[in-house]
Amino acid sequence: MASENRKEQFPLGNVLFALALAAAFGYYAHDVHADARGVTDWLLIVPAAGIGITALLINAGTKVTDWYRRRHMPAHDASNSTSGASPMPAVLFMGLLTLYVALIPTIGFDLGSFVFISLALYLQGEKRWWAILGFSLAVSALVVMVFIELLNVRLPTLLI
Repeated sequence: MASENRKEQFPLGNVLFALALAAAFGYYAHDVHADARGVTDWLLIVPAAGIGITALLINAGTKVTDWYRRRHMPAHDASNSTSGASPMPAVLFMGLLTLYVALIPTIGFDLGSFVFISLALYLQGEKRWWAILGFSLAVSALVVMVFIELLNVRLPTLLI
């Protein structure tokens, strides 16, 4: 096929967009921090911007790394690339996330987080039930305790 013979182009648009968005996050966080009257003004914005910048830089790095690997992949390994992967797991995960957010007021943040993490791990391919349940219990309990005890955030909970 003609598409297999041409070299894949560098994902310049993806990388530039991620870097520009990271720069915008950084500028906004700096502006909020500079104009803040105290810690409470920037406490939620600056850490969220830091997480966003980190995620965008990881995204850009992943795009470059994937491009490099595909470009230098031997012809006999081209059939192993993930370009033909099904979008169904991503669609199911987005539906699961939507259901999680919608049901938090009803079933509580603690039980909702436990169920969400369990199903997300299963969707990602984890088959060991004890690992799914143990990790889900540990992470959801830790997150709920951090929000309730350390941050003093009132959450709708069912069990805790």
